[in-house]
Amino acid sequence: MLWFGQPGPGGWNRKCLCPFPLPSGQHPQLSCGFPQVNEVVFSPGESHCATCGEDGSVRVWALASMELVIQFQVLNQSCLCLAWSPRCCGRPEQQRLAAGYGDGSLRIFSVSRTAMELKMHPHPVALTTVTFSTDGQTVLSGDKDGLVAVSHSRTGMTFRVLSDHRGAPISTICVTRKETQGHLPPSLAAFCPWDGALLMYVGPGVDKEVIIYDLSQKQVVEKIPLPFFAMSLSLSPGTRLLALGFAECMLRLVDCATGTAQDFAGHNNAVHLCRFTPSARLLFTAACNEILVWEVSGR
Repeated sequence: MLWFGQPGPGGWNRKCLCPFPLPSGQHPQLSCGFPQVNEVVFSPGESHCATCGEDGSVRVWALASMELVIQFQVLNQSCLCLAWSPRCCGRPEQQRLAAGYGDGSLRIFSVSRTAMELKMHPHPVALTTVTFSTDGQTVLSGDKDGLVAVSHSRTGMTFRVLSDHRGAPISTICVTRKETQGHLPPSLAAFCPWDGALLMYVGPGVDKEVIIYDLSQKQVVEKIPLPFFAMSLSLSPGTRLLALGFAECMLRLVDCATGTAQDFAGHNNAVHLCRFTPSARLLFTAACNEILVWEVSGR
């Protein structure tokens, strides 16, 4: 193995890594008689990279030292595509490589155990691209005839084949995590202890605010602006105080008599619960598994 560094434009340092042993005295060139490198992929923490080549090899390199640490070799086949498994539960022993070959086979290698875990044959022709699903449980592979196979990375069973691209080589497969619509803030409402005709409401809407609705008049009588959408709400039974908890780890206490507000920090997570005690002397707030007790001073 030979690598070298030299100053580059703009102060960059360029390092050339030659993944195949060179005869003594020979220097790496853009075109040489050594097997072509077909893919380079990186580990989730960027501590390592892996390369695959026309000679059927898969090599794992330590990026800090540029040293070869693992090599997997398949004889008489070219390795055309490669994928590194995503980070799964932060456990390094789950790091795996999926490698696609010219005969249509797909192999799963364990990086930590330095062993081949699985060999499957989901394609009749050469693979052109391979990738893991975001949870690492599924492998998607494409071939030069346009077929896409969806296989289980633990059992090797191919449970779906997509032929919509038949006749055109698959060049890239990209996956993303399934995103659910962002969690909406809750809709919260409470009758005012000091005026039973008033109802206070907070929830998702155009504006971040507390809406005070008069049931006798059947209309909104006041709106109190908020910095964020509220996650929790409580009204003091003894004084005209309104407590609001936010996902931004903040608690706000609003004096409805004067219209003033004061913010308090203390939680490290979203304040999902606010509760005044019946005496109104204490306020309990909860964030995740943490409960804070606040003393409410008299006015």
